[in-house]
Amino acid sequence: MGKGSAKILSILFHPLLLPSIGILILFNSGSILNFLPFQAKKIILLIVFVSTFVLPLTFVPFFIFQKIIKNVQMENKRERLVPFFVTSVLYFFCYYLLKRLGAPQTIISFILAAAINVFTLFLLSFKYKISAHMAGVGGLTGALIAISFILKINLEYFIIGAIIISGIIGYSRLKLETHKQYQIYIGWFTGLVISSVILFFF
Repeated sequence: MGKGSAKILSILFHPLLLPSIGILILFNSGSILNFLPFQAKKIILLIVFVSTFVLPLTFVPFFIFQKIIKNVQMENKRERLVPFFVTSVLYFFCYYLLKRLGAPQTIISFILAAAINVFTLFLLSFKYKISAHMAGVGGLTGALIAISFILKINLEYFIIGAIIISGIIGYSRLKLETHKQYQIYIGWFTGLVISSVILFFF
């Protein structure tokens, strides 16, 4: 894998896109969520996509202009503090909107897990730099495993796919020399554990 391919994969599976990808999976999981009215699905996906992807991205030029970050890579762990905090606030806002809307509990818990995942990255960034990409895909993997038990549905292929993608993303981050191996592993297991615990108990 060349660095060009690694960059493309890092963009395609950017952490900010994973909540929307997760919602699409849930809407095609063979569970009761499949039978939600199309209009309801559209509203939920729109809220998630705007709150967890579009809005966080709109802050990036401001962060660069204010010299909060040097570039989108956020190579220094201190540079990550403000972006991660703002992103976690937007994720919690998404959770609040979905709860007020009366969205299915599984979807609400899924977004809550994502929000706590990002807030954990914010807290860890005071001392450590771990992979946000791996925390994101680890969180998606943990969420799919938990939801398969909670809803008693077979998400085997989605889970296997998430694990394979985790390995590919981890390798691409190492190839780009953005993280060390332990940062990759810690990021993935952090996301996996947080998502699993939140979905099982909330």
